[in-house]
Amino acid sequence: MARKPAGTDTQLVGDKAAARAVAMARADFNAALENRSLKAIAAHLVEDVVLVPGDEAQLITGREAQLEAWSSIFTTMPDVRYVRAPSRIEVCEDSHLAAETGRWTGSWSSDGFAIRYTGRYFAKWRCVEGRWRIEAETFVTMKRSGGG
Repeated sequence: MARKPAGTDTQLVGDKAAARAVAMARADFNAALENRSLKAIAAHLVEDVVLVPGDEAQLITGREAQLEAWSSIFTTMPDVRYVRAPSRIEVCEDSHLAAETGRWTGSWSSDGFAIRYTGRYFAKWRCVEGRWRIEAETFVTMKRSGGG
């Protein structure tokens, strides 16, 4: 999957160059998910990253725990696809933190049914040694379709 920056409809607030760098990091993270590359996913996460799933799933704390979760998802749901689409990226005054909000989608098949979840998300990014990394993500599932 080719790396593509956030769409022109993404609002960039604060340091525009830093916000564009976050948008490119998000595009890279989406590509890592698409390619099921645990190594590339890991490169975008701080060690103590926190993920709050959008449904009944439990809080996932730490890079290793998140990689284990992704590995399990990729194994049990081989056609799974998750995409985060930012609508706003705001960089703090000293350009070391950024807030990203947007919509997310998840789709896969189960027992012959096409499943699709959509919702809103928030991501906290931190610039670590010149690279933007995800420190926290929170997802809210707004709509579910498909299934038995």
